[in-house]
Amino acid sequence: MNLKDFLAPGEAAAATLAGWGEPAFRLKQLKEWAYGRFAASYDEMSNLPKGLRRRLEDAGIAPFALEVVERLQDPDDGTVKWLSRLEDGNTVETVLMRVPERTTVCLSTQVGCPVRCVFCASGRNGLVRNLTSGEIVDQVMLACRELGGRVDNIVVMGMGEPLLNLEALAPALERTAFGARHVTISTSGIVPGILRLAQLAEEAPQGAASRNWNLALSLHGVDDESRARIIPPHHRYPLEEIFQACRVHREKTGRMLTLEYALVRGQNDSLEAQRRLAEIAHDLRAKVNLIPCNPNASALAAPELRRCRQWLDGLCARGVQATLRHSRGQAILAACGQLRQQWQREGRPLSSPTP
Repeated sequence: MNLKDFLAPGEAAAATLAGWGEPAFRLKQLKEWAYGRFAASYDEMSNLPKGLRRRLEDAGIAPFALEVVERLQDPDDGTVKWLSRLEDGNTVETVLMRVPERTTVCLSTQVGCPVRCVFCASGRNGLVRNLTSGEIVDQVMLACRELGGRVDNIVVMGMGEPLLNLEALAPALERTAFGARHVTISTSGIVPGILRLAQLAEEAPQGAASRNWNLALSLHGVDDESRARIIPPHHRYPLEEIFQACRVHREKTGRMLTLEYALVRGQNDSLEAQRRLAEIAHDLRAKVNLIPCNPNASALAAPELRRCRQWLDGLCARGVQATLRHSRGQAILAACGQLRQQWQREGRPLSSPTP
């Protein structure tokens, strides 16, 4: 077990500490070190008695869920990517992106991914397991340690399909204490998960932090036929069912939906697809984030940059609020799943992280 899972809401941690004869304020101290000061070792927790620190270690409660085995930083844009080993030996990726006005951490929710979109490296070998809430939280803490303070935004767009691990993700997001407008959850279109997300927002206890998290839909195709070429059938829902679930989410949360659209040359970049995407965006009152398909993820490729910009201009001319994502961290395999795949291909031994 890791410390964040030990500190999960409930009475278990308090009862354990009381059983060890510790005063009640020790729980507050532990939470302050874990969430407020981003501690990754018990040695850092200087106001805790050495006996308690040793007892936590003896109980098998790891102070931090992640052991960084690779840290890469893009020399051009400052993006940082970590490959971290979990307690069971599996590995997971986390990315910190910097632009002048904000910092954003991109979180993973699963080891691997069961959806297996054709252009994505995360699901190449399917799903290994879900992450725990503590393992998700500590990815945020890892980024905060890098910065020496809190990041500005969280995007749940890393390895895995977030809405297939919502029972761990939702409490993890609540425990990070970020405002809902600073959190975006991306999904390939898991209809029950979208509806559950809307329900969680509606059921948030009075006085508790909002669960009106932003939703991004990885659309990638404007009709069921084109999506079928990109997303395998096991977790692919009909578009109309997905759109209806997104309408429910907007009704319950008031949040504008983002349509993520990975431009794949010769697959979904026709002018007819552009016209239909604009119609969908207007119907759902959504904005569009165009994403040139990452050239390292698979044999698929993005259109030329000129065509990507023409696509952006075409959507804007049709009255759609749209942006073209600039790829960050290309020099460090920052697209989700790529670094883990490289380690697996090369059979590389675990090494110490780069300072």
